[in-house]
Amino acid sequence: MLCSKSERRIDKLLKVGFIRLVKKATWLNLIVVVPKKNGKIWVCVHYRKLNAATVTDAFPLPFTDGILDAVAGHEIYSFLDGFSGYNQVRIHLDDQEKTAFVTEWGVFVVVVMMFGLKTALATFQRVIQEIFHEYIPTFMQVFWMILLSTVGKSTILTISDYV
Repeated sequence: MLCSKSERRIDKLLKVGFIRLVKKATWLNLIVVVPKKNGKIWVCVHYRKLNAATVTDAFPLPFTDGILDAVAGHEIYSFLDGFSGYNQVRIHLDDQEKTAFVTEWGVFVVVVMMFGLKTALATFQRVIQEIFHEYIPTFMQVFWMILLSTVGKSTILTISDYV
C-alpha cells in the first residue's frame, strides 16, 4: 500500500518538475515514507549527511510574535500556497547532484528547494524579502513559507498602486 502511494508521490513531484531522473549520482540520500493520519503519505528525503556538510545560512528569520502583532486586526489575509512555497527557488545545477535520492523506481535529484534542506527557510526568507522589499511592511509580511498580505476592504482597490 505505501509502495504504490510512494510511487504516486514521486510521480507527482516528477510531473511538476520538482525532481528529475538521473542515471547516476555520487551523493545518495535515502527516503523515509511517513504515513499521515488522513491516509496520505509524506515522502521525506533524509538529508542528514548533506545538511552536515552545508554551511549554515545566518540570514535572520522573523520572530513569530512580531509577525502576529504586525498582521493582527486586518480584515483580509492571503497566504502563499505551501506546495508552491519555497519549491519556487531553483537549486543551482551544480548542486542538484548533492540532493540525489534513491527509490526502487530510480535515482532522482531535486531541482527546486525542498523541505528538509538545512538552508531552505533562510534562503526562502532572503529571496522573498528581496523580491517584495518595497511592500514589506506596507501591506505584506513574510514568515518562513507563509507570505501574508494584509489589506483591509477599503484598500483593496488601491493595491494596484503597489504592484
